[in-house]
Amino acid sequence: MTAETRSALTENNTVSTLPPERPTAKAMWRLLLFFIFYIIFRLLVEVTLSVSCYSIGPTLPKALRDFLILGESAEEILLTGDCKVLISGVGFLVAGLMIRAKAFEYDKKYTLKKQASKAVYVFIALAAMAMALFLNIFILKSGITEISEDYAEVAKAQYDCSFLVGFIVYGFISPLSEELMFRGILYNGFKRYFKMMAALLMSSAFFSLYHGNGVQGMYSFAISVFIVYSYEKTGNFLATVLIHMMCNLTAYIFTYAYDVMSQGLVNALFGISFVIAAACIYILFFMKKKVASDKAENE
Repeated sequence: MTAETRSALTENNTVSTLPPERPTAKAMWRLLLFFIFYIIFRLLVEVTLSVSCYSIGPTLPKALRDFLILGESAEEILLTGDCKVLISGVGFLVAGLMIRAKAFEYDKKYTLKKQASKAVYVFIALAAMAMALFLNIFILKSGITEISEDYAEVAKAQYDCSFLVGFIVYGFISPLSEELMFRGILYNGFKRYFKMMAALLMSSAFFSLYHGNGVQGMYSFAISVFIVYSYEKTGNFLATVLIHMMCNLTAYIFTYAYDVMSQGLVNALFGISFVIAAACIYILFFMKKKVASDKAENE
């Protein structure tokens, strides 16, 4: 099937019924290259900005210098936590901008646009926040964070900054950038050549491995599955970004507040978040079945 035919069918909202194209080594390599370029763009920006801060940091006005670097002499200079996270945020932003055109192109071609009700978005939002809270509490209670050195290093880097800086970078910038890559390009790209379930598992596996440690990997895989489900439910790429943002913000705020919470409150949140997440996911699934049933009866 030609690309022109697939594009024409997409405009008629029948793309979801199209059989997957036959995957080729060239096609898979092209998808992998997008992922590699995304990582490279981020690294190049972060390295460039880090070197720049080391080079010109001592010459900056005192207020800005104190915000970005520690130490006075060239041998003693270290980047502050705020500086490192902001540099990471710029890296996310640039990498996302570099791939945005292809992500939107794939979204338009390979994901059926739907008219989801406001109730669907409400239940998706509640489920996302509840899932993020439940999974984070589960991870903390399990004790696996204490035996994972890789996770400890990542967590230190993420929370070694002011709340506002982390809130903006991890709550808004990184979710948008990562959704362009993992759902916009990888999921839609895999769905072009494989069935939906295979595309879901493959893109979620990439998202999990991308985080670089087992603790975040397990969490990211579960969240990715829900994001893809919501993407298919609504056909709206913006929904994936909003879900990712809500998950990140929920996890970030909870982690900051965790040390001042009583164990009783944490246990209560653990149970409540599980019930809310399970109930919302069940309702979303039931709504899907009910719509299909009503459509069959009308026909």
